[in-house]
Amino acid sequence: MIFNALSTVADELNQFFRNKFSQTEDKVILANLINQDGSLALTESDKVIMTLVNIQQERSTASSRQESSIKINLYVLFTAYFTGKNYPESLKFLSAILGFFQANNVMDGQNTPNLDSDIEKLTFEIENMTIPDLSNLWGSLGGKYLPSVVYKVRLLAITENTVSIESPRLGLSQK
Repeated sequence: MIFNALSTVADELNQFFRNKFSQTEDKVILANLINQDGSLALTESDKVIMTLVNIQQERSTASSRQESSIKINLYVLFTAYFTGKNYPESLKFLSAILGFFQANNVMDGQNTPNLDSDIEKLTFEIENMTIPDLSNLWGSLGGKYLPSVVYKVRLLAITENTVSIESPRLGLSQK
């Protein structure tokens, strides 16, 4: 379900960029910034990289342990990875992301038909981070700071029915 939610967001942003900037190629890529060995994960520049940087349970809605789902928040880093003289382009695309989520801070089945039917809605909020928080984030990612913004994607419900479990070792197969 996390993949479905984030890939839909990437698709919506790509469509927005196609319309706004007359783009023919996808600019938003759902990917890691840095590989485990410390090398850059991307081989091409001039892209916006969407990276999941944290998952937290939404405590304000956890009213009962008997609920069949948990509500989670995803923290997504949008990094404008434009090199050299294309730095101003990074700011243009980052500004466009801010504008997109200002106008589209809720995605649901009505305004986002491609959203997985198991996802009721996604709500987007900027996560205000201090300079030390940003430094810690980029340090833990193993990268050097690039123009970026973190959004909190609120209230993604995970239920037993939305997660497929297969374990040949235990002979389990559930959906």
